[in-house]
Amino acid sequence: MKSFDAFLFEPAELPTFEVAKESHTSHGDVPSLLKWTGSKRSQAARIAAFAPSHERYYEPFIGGGALLFMLGKPGAVGADIYAPLIAFWKLVRDDAERLIDDYTTQWAALQADLPGYFYIVRDRFNADQRPEDLNFLMRTCVNGIVRFSKSGQFNNSFHLSRKGMLPQRFAKIVREWSAHLQGIEFRNGDFQQTTADAQSGDFVYLDPPYAGNKQRYIGDLDVDRFYSVLDELNRRSVKWALSFDGTRGETAYDYSLPAELYKRKELLKSGYSAVAKVLNGPVEMVTESLYLNY
Repeated sequence: MKSFDAFLFEPAELPTFEVAKESHTSHGDVPSLLKWTGSKRSQAARIAAFAPSHERYYEPFIGGGALLFMLGKPGAVGADIYAPLIAFWKLVRDDAERLIDDYTTQWAALQADLPGYFYIVRDRFNADQRPEDLNFLMRTCVNGIVRFSKSGQFNNSFHLSRKGMLPQRFAKIVREWSAHLQGIEFRNGDFQQTTADAQSGDFVYLDPPYAGNKQRYIGDLDVDRFYSVLDELNRRSVKWALSFDGTRGETAYDYSLPAELYKRKELLKSGYSAVAKVLNGPVEMVTESLYLNY
């Protein structure tokens, strides 16, 4: 469960079921680079443990990239339909020092103008969608929640207690990620386009944006088409793992994935509802389903 394109919600329309980006469980060895709603950083090691041996790894809903960090090797594919997100990952891979210099400059500007500078950057991002600005906004907005208005404008607010990671620490993390991403291919496109060349021996991890509320999608996720892609992967003997539905507290959010598509289902605790915290609602444990076709 995570961002597929972006979330089109005004503040009053935010869903109350959202996976916290980080829980109190161990994050393994995945350094926290990009704050992203529904990040699998807290679950990465547990999910990766289910990965079969494989040739090429695909992640068509990359988000914060935690699984890519653990499973990616030269030739792997990280993808997303949201173009600024893919531009960010390419920047980390290809020009780490540019990203570091930009963040260092923006961090200093924020300290000198709190919170005014945040809103300057937000307006600029909405105009030109620079990946450097996306990084800055996700580092400093409320709970790192990806939130857009109905007109497609990034509209989350400044997190008053979050003044941004210190530039020295950020630089260390970016350089570590950059070294890790060499040889990784990044694609901008939907889940069908970006996995079209996956074949027998490859492994696909899918983490589409699902929260028990179909209104969460930009343009809606065509669930039938998504199921069709899973079926096609099965026909090509491509192994896949899918994080999809789950529970919040005592409430089940089950989308009834067709039983013929998968062979087993695991339940993983993923933390507490981040959006519920923002809206001062009940904070409940979130459990996600991991479906496997092997």
